[in-house]
Amino acid sequence: MTINEAVTAIQDVLEAMSVVVSAQVRPSGDDVDVIKIWVDLGSAALDPVAWAKACERDLVTQVPGAAAFRLQVRAERDA
Repeated sequence: MTINEAVTAIQDVLEAMSVVVSAQVRPSGDDVDVIKIWVDLGSAALDPVAWAKACERDLVTQVPGAAAFRLQVRAERDA
């Protein structure tokens, strides 16, 4: 799986999550093996830091080939 294929697959998984309001998934411009992921959790009563860490682990198992890349998830929610 190429990095661009992984980006597309991760975006698809995130779009299917009901808690995700919006997400941006991009290959890093600095590191060739890093995928950066920004997620808006809206007003969900979740800890964004804990959710992001769990999301990184889950994406590796849910997206075949994602384990070949370092995923960096950042999540935010409305205050």
